[in-house]
Amino acid sequence: MKKLYHSGQVFEAERIVKTADSITGYDGDAKVFAFRGIKDWSLFHLEHGQDWDVDEKVAQTAYLLDLDFRLSVLELGV
Repeated sequence: MKKLYHSGQVFEAERIVKTADSITGYDGDAKVFAFRGIKDWSLFHLEHGQDWDVDEKVAQTAYLLDLDFRLSVLELGV
């Protein structure tokens, strides 16, 4: 379990995903907490040694874009 600290409280989740302006905690597929419209990131931190998780949809989109680029390069014979 990962731990997110905010305003003296501890929020736990299996995955904690950070985007450009939000943080969402998940246990499996269930959303257990969410903070939206974050402007001051200094108010949020993970337990020492823990890293933010990547949004699976964003990771999949990036993978597909990279794959599309590589196929385009091959088609051009570069």
